[in-house]
Amino acid sequence: RQRRPAELDRFLIGPRPARPSPRAMVDAAQVKALEALVAKLQEDPTLVYSPELGFFKDFLQSWGAKIPSKPASGAGAAPGANSGPQRMETPPEKKVESEPEEESEEEPEEEEEDPERLPEDPEPYPDKGPEGEIELSDEQMDKQGELKQAAAEALEDGDTAKALDKFTEAIKIGNVSAMMYAKRAEILFKLKRPCACIADCDAALAINPDSAKAYKIRGKAHRKLGHWEQAHQDLATGQKLDFDDDLVEMQKLVDHKFKKIEEKRVKQRLKDEKRKVKEMKKRKEEAKRAYEEAKRAESSGGFPGGFPGGFPGGF
Repeated sequence: RQRRPAELDRFLIGPRPARPSPRAMVDAAQVKALEALVAKLQEDPTLVYSPELGFFKDFLQSWGAKIPSKPASGAGAAPGANSGPQRMETPPEKKVESEPEEESEEEPEEEEEDPERLPEDPEPYPDKGPEGEIELSDEQMDKQGELKQAAAEALEDGDTAKALDKFTEAIKIGNVSAMMYAKRAEILFKLKRPCACIADCDAALAINPDSAKAYKIRGKAHRKLGHWEQAHQDLATGQKLDFDDDLVEMQKLVDHKFKKIEEKRVKQRLKDEKRKVKEMKKRKEEAKRAYEEAKRAESSGGFPGGFPGGFPGGF
C-alpha cells in the first residue's frame, strides 16, 4: 500500500494548529490589568490589605515577599502620599519570653559577734621533740619525769607559763608520747594560744590517731578561732572515742553553727545549678533564633526588591 504524499494530507486535512507557547497562555489584557494593579500598589502599598486583594497578599507571602506593615486602624493614607519605591520593613521577630530575672545576689550575712573568739597567735610555737624513737639513758628518763612532775605542780599552783616551760623541756629530751603533746596543747589552750595548741594536737595525732584528748582539745581550739567545720569534726570524733559531759554545751553550739554553714552551702549549690540551666537554655534559644534568621535570609535572598521573580521593591 502506497503512502499518501504530505501535500495531499495538507490539502485534505488542512494545516495543523500550532502549539500555544507558555507566554500565549496569559492574555494580553490580563497582563495590562496586572500592570495597572502593580502601579496602584506602588502608589499606595497599604491597598494590599484590602479585602478584595486578600488572595493576592496571600499569594505574595507564599512566595516569601515582604509585605508592608499594616496601617493603624482609622489612619488612612492619602492616595499618592507614598508614591515611589517603598522601603520594606522587616517583619518583627517573635520575641522569646524571658524568664523572670534571677534573684539578686544575697549580701553575705554578717557573722554573729562571738565574745569567746580568740585572735590567731603567731609563730614561733613551742619546740617539739626529736623525731622518731631514741634510746634515752636512765638519767634522761629521770630528768624527763622530774620536769613533767614540775609542770603538773605548776598547773596546780595556777602558773601555766611555768608549766609550759617545764613541759617543753621534757618534750625536748625525746621519745615524746601523744599524751605529752596533748597535755602541752591543753596548757597552750589555757594560755589562749589556739594555733600553737592545734600544732601540738596535730603532733599528738601523728603519733596516736586515736587520741581522744587530742581531738577534743583541737576541737575546742578551732571553736575559739571560729573554725566551725573543723570544730564540728574534731569534737564529734573525740566524743565518739571518749564522751565528756563537760563538752556537751560547746558541741551544741558548734553543731548549730555547722548546720547553718551546710544550709548556706546547699542553697548556693542549688543556685549555681539553676544558673547553669538558665545559661544553657539561653544559648539554645540564641542558636535557634540565629538558625531561623539564616533560613529566612536564604529563602528571600538573591532577588531584587526582596521579592522572588523581580517584582518591584514596594512589596
